[in-house]
Amino acid sequence: MAEPARTPQRLREPRRPLDLADFPGCRAVHLPIEELEDYEGHIEYWEARTETAVILAEPATLYHAVPSAGVAGLVEMVSQARGTEILPLGSVDLVQRAEDECIEVLMQADALFFLDRPWPTGRRIDVDRGPLPDVVVEVDHATDVRRRKLAVYASWGFPEVWVEVPEPEWMAPRTSGRPRLTIYVLEGGGYVESAVSRAFAGWRAAEIHRALNEETKSAETVAAVRRVGRRLGRATGTGPDDDPFLGAERAESRAEGRAEVELEMARSLVRQALQARGFEIAPAVEAWLERLAPATDTAAAIKAAVECRDAEDFLGRVETPSAGPDAPG
Repeated sequence: MAEPARTPQRLREPRRPLDLADFPGCRAVHLPIEELEDYEGHIEYWEARTETAVILAEPATLYHAVPSAGVAGLVEMVSQARGTEILPLGSVDLVQRAEDECIEVLMQADALFFLDRPWPTGRRIDVDRGPLPDVVVEVDHATDVRRRKLAVYASWGFPEVWVEVPEPEWMAPRTSGRPRLTIYVLEGGGYVESAVSRAFAGWRAAEIHRALNEETKSAETVAAVRRVGRRLGRATGTGPDDDPFLGAERAESRAEGRAEVELEMARSLVRQALQARGFEIAPAVEAWLERLAPATDTAAAIKAAVECRDAEDFLGRVETPSAGPDAPG
């Protein structure tokens, strides 16, 4: 199937000369386009005009990987609460091509999220063809995406960018500003800061930042994730039961709950039948009742309580392979 045309045309990049000051914490390396295909490292920015790649001055570390993986885990929880899949991507190539289809500019974010289909296909995401991610995540440990990358994302029409500066309690010192998560939403061709996400409606920046810096998920984080997922689900008419994994877990739990209710009713009816006939509930009878399992023929047990001569006869009737919960062999 033919690829869709690159419309609408985005602003062309680069719109100004490459300046390494726009990429703190990074260094520039010469990377010809014929070597770009085989380059395996993380690229902050690459342009064909000078065949220059801007990469991290130091190799990528847990300081980037942990928050990136953390936000993917949070979004997966939102996806389960919503009941429909959200596509997470890592450092995939975001490219803008010239008319001859050669790459002009390439950037990589730390994470991307697509809330709804169609999902992107192919090795790279062409920003002129789309689809575009609903949310882009950047982790500023020693970098600062506000200097250049944010403007490029805006020129490409990306609707929302999250920039996380990790807390120093569990991350190494960095130079990118005070710890927080900043949400940038696109308005009039540029970004403005927002306290809440538009894509993940109602999810507050402070809640996301707290969640990304917790060693274990707090009750507040779980409540926030559920709130956001349920709100998204109301818009799509879906919920946790529509998620394949969570739906199966919830169905099993409900089935177990119904089975236990039915067993408790059977226990009560057996006790009532025995007591109505003047029989005391002997310890051996009570022990048998407590061992009732879903496979037990509860109707046969109730019938035995109505027809038995005494407690010993009741046990003799029910402690069989067909009627008892765990009859002796």
